[in-house]
Amino acid sequence: VFMGFFLVYISISIFGVLNILTSVFVESAMQSANHYRDLLIQEKMHDKEMYAKHMREVFKVIDVDGSGAISPEELELFLGDENLMMYLEALEINMVETRSLFKLLDRDDSGTVDIEEFCEGCLRLKGDAK
Repeated sequence: VFMGFFLVYISISIFGVLNILTSVFVESAMQSANHYRDLLIQEKMHDKEMYAKHMREVFKVIDVDGSGAISPEELELFLGDENLMMYLEALEINMVETRSLFKLLDRDDSGTVDIEEFCEGCLRLKGDAK
């Protein structure tokens, strides 16, 4: 009789210890997954910041007259430069037709594209390309 109770007690104790060990491993795995998710978000934000920085540099190159805005003529001139086009392709932006591109970038229909419109438009182009 005592032997039966002792075996039940040992079985319950072992089950409890194994349950605690399992919960420790599960908690560790969940923390690791959350940390990985946070790292992915942080990396994505960093990539977006770097991309915007590159777009600002491209904007400065396109803005030949230094007015702070790109005219259709400046964009046309830019699209003729093979090196700058290769740079944009490396950033995963494919600019094919100048007029439609300019309309896409010129959100306020002012006839020029400022730096914010340019960066936002290029981010949209990159997003559509994927």
